[in-house]
Amino acid sequence: MDRRYVIGLAVALVAVGIGLVAFTALWSPQTPSPGSAEAYPAGAGPDHINFTALEADDTNVSHTPRSYWDSYAIVYTAPPDRRLIEGDYYINSATGEILADRWHNATVYRNGTTYAAVQPADGIPNERQREQLESDDSYVYDNATDAFYRYDPYYGQIAPTNIGRHPDLLEGYTWTATNATTHHGVPVITYRVTGKRATAAADAPTPRNGTLKLGAEDGVVYAFDITFDSGERVDRYTYEVRPAPFPDHSWVDTAREVASGNATETTTRRQPSQPR
Repeated sequence: MDRRYVIGLAVALVAVGIGLVAFTALWSPQTPSPGSAEAYPAGAGPDHINFTALEADDTNVSHTPRSYWDSYAIVYTAPPDRRLIEGDYYINSATGEILADRWHNATVYRNGTTYAAVQPADGIPNERQREQLESDDSYVYDNATDAFYRYDPYYGQIAPTNIGRHPDLLEGYTWTATNATTHHGVPVITYRVTGKRATAAADAPTPRNGTLKLGAEDGVVYAFDITFDSGERVDRYTYEVRPAPFPDHSWVDTAREVASGNATETTTRRQPSQPR
């Protein structure tokens, strides 16, 4: 083969290779590193998180994750001696329905102005609390299911809940970004706890270790796992927002029927007797 031809072909191949590299670099999507400004939502950076600033926009854990998942759970754990008034939450993204666990195996349901609750009788811890339920006109006992029900289609303004408040315990500490990743498909920044803020409460426990996952695009805290040195013991708190099936809630229909039957019975009893 002619030497000049071989040299020319080699030069051409090198040029094509360089062109392909340049084209790939130009058109490949760029993933920002934790150190770049565009990787963070407003209120956060590589070495800080301003939780107050994160809450200033319209994103929140009650609504924002609905754009990612059909339904999801908000799961929280605390040390055994910290009683949880409100347990796990489940949210239906399409309907906005919310189910939440409560003390003593109770469950509550919310959808718009409608509120319903069920308290299985076998979950009531003592006779005093059973008497309180029996004397509460908003609850009705159903013998067939051995449970107390409440159903109110016009509950109106929903009372404050713990939804969105779980990450409050993180605010007194300093955080440093470690990497950009995803959480069940949601872009997040992982942070590591590095110490206490100067403005932290005097009795705030000292963190031993901890991480959190912050939504890179929406500023929602999607997970955290933090451990504190609390005197002679170690306390661990965990939290996660994750896709999950929306639980069966057929008991809401029972609550509606039981409440309706009780209202009809009460109205009948209150009707004045007709003169004969």
